[in-house]
Amino acid sequence: MIAVIGCGNMATAIVKGFFNKNNEINFLTYTPSYTRAENLAKEVNGRAVKDLSELHEASTIVLACKPQQLNSLSQSINDSGLDITNKHIISILAATPVETIKKKLGVSRVTRIMPNTPALIGMGMSLVFHGKEVLDNEKKLVDEFFSSCGEVAEMPSETVFDQVTTVSGSGPAYVFLFAQTMVTKLVSWGVSEAKAKEISIQLFRGSSELMAHQKDLSLETLISNVTSKGGVTIEAVNSYKSSGIEGMTSTALDAAYLRSQNIENELNK
Repeated sequence: MIAVIGCGNMATAIVKGFFNKNNEINFLTYTPSYTRAENLAKEVNGRAVKDLSELHEASTIVLACKPQQLNSLSQSINDSGLDITNKHIISILAATPVETIKKKLGVSRVTRIMPNTPALIGMGMSLVFHGKEVLDNEKKLVDEFFSSCGEVAEMPSETVFDQVTTVSGSGPAYVFLFAQTMVTKLVSWGVSEAKAKEISIQLFRGSSELMAHQKDLSLETLISNVTSKGGVTIEAVNSYKSSGIEGMTSTALDAAYLRSQNIENELNK
């Protein structure tokens, strides 16, 4: 049995995706307000609970609250009398290391997960990092759980996990931002905003699918396949490069990682 603490959009997408592929798993859901827990429970034939003590039946607990709520959650668990010492904790809390979760919750087996918003449509990319105490059968459950809403990639260290999060976890926002710049330019040329958005969406959808279908080719080759010497496209590509797109990307990702470290330090005070 799996317990879910926090039933926001991300947790809901993951739980529903897993349930659709494995409806033999039983879920317990909890949120302080109860409403979202009840709604999710109805969709996965689970049971919403009003008190944390009722989660004692679960062997695995998915933490899907906000990082800033970890301290208050720890206190609430203690107040409820719930013993989670021997439970496997799956955390999707950003910038919250395994050791922090172990210390604050008094547990030993912790897995960190960083999904992204495309998981809402079954096209997510989830990063995984297991604490050394996590059992093999628990690792298998994590892989099955999160592969139900996209791809899963295990990271070799927690540092790499946090660094790659700036691409996979935060990345959809960068894609949307790039698309927005395209829409803005098309609108300035007289294209309606609705049509400009439609064109940009199909551009990213088609290009992503092409990358997936031709993943044996390097990205440089894919770029070359669209350009020709002295042509139109190469002018734009060269303009991007001369404007420092690689440097801007590196700086942006470094800034995101630094913020992650700062949040981690703030949570550990």
